[in-house]
Amino acid sequence: MPRVTSIRERRGRAKVYVDGELWAEIDATVAAERGLYEGAALSDSELEGARVAGERALAMGRALNLLGYRARSEGEIRTRLRRREFGEETIQAVVERLQELGYVDDEEFARNVARQRARKYGPRRVTADLRKSGVDSETAQKAVDDEFAEHSELDDALSAASRRYNTGGSDAEARRVYGFLTRRGYSADVCAEVARRYREAGSPEAGE
Repeated sequence: MPRVTSIRERRGRAKVYVDGELWAEIDATVAAERGLYEGAALSDSELEGARVAGERALAMGRALNLLGYRARSEGEIRTRLRRREFGEETIQAVVERLQELGYVDDEEFARNVARQRARKYGPRRVTADLRKSGVDSETAQKAVDDEFAEHSELDDALSAASRRYNTGGSDAEARRVYGFLTRRGYSADVCAEVARRYREAGSPEAGE
């Protein structure tokens, strides 16, 4: 029967060695509750149960710590926990529990991010940012569509350009405006229209 040969505890974590080799790093409290102490002999099933419970506690603590800084998407939580080498079973259990508690909700996350980012960026950029945050394409697109339904993309782009460029009347300036708005994620048609106004009349309001 496998035997615990050493336990090294630090900051609430316990590195457990079984038969002389590192077996797992789990929550120290769970290790004690499951009878993992130096010299203890446990069956494979007992060890596996301790590992799952101990990893889950550590993973949940890590996830809650991440959420303490800011809201996260499900994808972000999964990615961060994978970096810490937690197993997929553990990650799935933690994500499901966080969703039950209301701490992880991709639809709400996407709506909030879209609302904040729409103050500065166009729909293409906001959609891309949501996808980078791990939000699936359907959820991201719906959040962006809902948010920008209340905006005039042209008016937003004109406002953004006017805050950055106060003069116009040249092809060079029009190209700079076009490039700036493209990087901000506005559509090509909107970028072209604002650039045209700068080139032809010297101000973003011209042509209205």
